[in-house]
Amino acid sequence: MSFPRKVTIAAFLVPVMATVGTLALTDVAEGHAKATDVRVAAETEQFSLPALIHIPHYPLTPVQPSSTPVRLSGTGKPLDVSYTYQGQRHTITDFLRRSSTLGFLVLHDDKVVDERYFQGQNADSRFNSWSVGKSITAAAIGVALNEGKIRSVDDPVTRYVPELKGTGYDGVPLIDVLHMASGVKWDESNYFNFTAGATAAQLRLVLGTPLTDVAKESVSERPPGTKWNYDSMDSFVLAWVLSKATGQSLASYVQDKIWKPAGMKSTLYLGKDWAGNGLGYCCYHVTTRDLGRFGLLYLNQGKAQGKQVVPAGWVRDSTRVTVPINEPGQINSAGWGYGSQWWVAPTPGDYTANGVFGQNVYVSPRNHVVIVKTSQDVLTYSSHFAELATAFRAVADAVGGS
Repeated sequence: MSFPRKVTIAAFLVPVMATVGTLALTDVAEGHAKATDVRVAAETEQFSLPALIHIPHYPLTPVQPSSTPVRLSGTGKPLDVSYTYQGQRHTITDFLRRSSTLGFLVLHDDKVVDERYFQGQNADSRFNSWSVGKSITAAAIGVALNEGKIRSVDDPVTRYVPELKGTGYDGVPLIDVLHMASGVKWDESNYFNFTAGATAAQLRLVLGTPLTDVAKESVSERPPGTKWNYDSMDSFVLAWVLSKATGQSLASYVQDKIWKPAGMKSTLYLGKDWAGNGLGYCCYHVTTRDLGRFGLLYLNQGKAQGKQVVPAGWVRDSTRVTVPINEPGQINSAGWGYGSQWWVAPTPGDYTANGVFGQNVYVSPRNHVVIVKTSQDVLTYSSHFAELATAFRAVADAVGGS
């Protein structure tokens, strides 16, 4: 198993990374993968930036793949695609370089059209999905709904997790949590703010606080369903609901209902806190090609190898905007909208799973195209996410013939 390396970290982050690196060397109990089994991405005298991004500073649970993986045919070659963004002409190769890409994969149905790796990575490298994992967790929620383990998205969170009664999540409908509109107070606008919101919660996770305890501290800021606010705690709560409703850990359920039946080829390593709670909002350590297979699962309306893995209706509904507050242009200036743990592209019909620092699984149904990008784009990923909508639309149109 390999993880990305290189790119020196800024001095102000080194103390944080030192803590992360130390904890990463702790053995994981219960026979699960040990962090010491991972090739730690640290330089000889200082931590590298991907050490913060990719070293598992939490326990990892292996999720086994299918014995009959979906076959991806062909080898591909670099695409010669150009596009205009903000009045300037760019090539896709230029975009990949500027946005610190590690892996890039373009599929036309199950055919590999373009596959490239950078900075020593290859098809066997595993990358931290970051928030792309939210979309995988949401797929599992859709399966649990179809099985009747979760009765309805209109049910309150506390129907399944009574531990959250008296908190900001008390009585909040699951659908509002899926839409990132729980109304819970949360700040995820600045990942370099170590005192509040997502980064503070992540540091507490590293230091051993169960995320269930963090969730229990939540308070309401506004009525649910009234405003979109990106909130990784919402996604953790979804994973908690899933585990309580199914009686299985997140890793076990994803393995049984998504990873194996969807025909994944490589073992996934899924992050959890030190109390054993699956994170759900991030940290699915996975190969670029298996992310491509996940994109194909959605491109094919939830089917893989002739089997319905995720309900087609769930695929449709979770990848489109269903409430006015999440319409494209309402939630950010780049024109993206939001479905149920998926970002909805400005281009009608297209959508993407999106993770911080430049992780994407972009699906263009009209072109039968899936585009995967793994990156270490730490300082400029927000501006590049805005550009990505134009760049990937150009790639999808060129490959699909639109």
